Amino acid sequence: MSQNSLTPSKEFNIVTDNLPLVSIILPSYNCAAFLPHSIGTILSQTYNSYEIIVIDDGSTDNTKEVLYPFIQRIKYIQLEQNKGLPTARNIGIRSAQGKYIAFIDADDLWLPEKLQTDIEYFETHPEVSMVYSKHINIDEKGDDLNGNTKKQLPSGNIFTQLFSEQNFIITSSVVVRKEIFETTGLFDEQLFNCQDWDLWLRIAFHFQVAGIDKPLVKYRHNPHSLSKNRNNVLKYQKIIIDKIYTKFKDQENGINEKLYKKRLASHYAKVGRYYLRIGDKNRAKENFGLSLKNAPLNFRSLRYYLCTFFHKSK
Repeated sequence: MSQNSLTPSKEFNIVTDNLPLVSIILPSYNCAAFLPHSIGTILSQTYNSYEIIVIDDGSTDNTKEVLYPFIQRIKYIQLEQNKGLPTARNIGIRSAQGKYIAFIDADDLWLPEKLQTDIEYFETHPEVSMVYSKHINIDEKGDDLNGNTKKQLPSGNIFTQLFSEQNFIITSSVVVRKEIFETTGLFDEQLFNCQDWDLWLRIAFHFQVAGIDKPLVKYRHNPHSLSKNRNNVLKYQKIIIDKIYTKFKDQENGINEKLYKKRLASHYAKVGRYYLRIGDKNRAKENFGLSLKNAPLNFRSLRYYLCTFFHKSK
């Protein structure tokens, strides 16, 4: 890891007196095409006490070149080899000076009032340790896509709901109090995918979380994104379900066996539907069977399971 000639002087911090500093963690791997626009939306924030920490995760494109115009506005950390998102984010967190930590992915965008909205909420709600918001879906070109997020985002003690459902928190919308990492730990560097869901669950178990019911982020749907590898996502979702159950099953307000089995049944049913869609009848049947093993009275899974006997495999 190095901080080379791109690392600017002290001017990379934009600080206004009496406003808490926000450290913005921006990991990037071969995202030169999107990176300037992402940084531009940070620099357009109405809240102006922040530092931008760009972690170049071993990029082989022209990332360094596109960052030159921002030399005096960023802290640049270059990794010699690609380490993956959780490691890159953790390096950024460890080098952060701010009271708050904000995350943004290199291909996502912030609306101008994003940080101001988040920090004003924190400063008036001291019981809250993490905020997230609604988002606008955009395509690879930046054009808006159809699709609505939840009508009202969950707030408060969201741990059980976040475990029971799919991850409904967009990383680029998240801001946390830095001090919470002393309790929760950082991103799990052993997780190749879904490491954000894992950390949000650990935070939500220990702390209050607030959902801000207005879009503050533009979330880019990139067909080349890691999250588009469905097989990989499903694999790591199961790993996290098991990990979180094991970690919190014996703790007060943790996860009991009944909830765990219900969550497993839901996961296996989702995997089964995926394999049914792509025409893999045998794997679909296997997963619907596992779903029924954990929730024998789930008639929807039973119906799907029976369908596998008649569905043609590709």
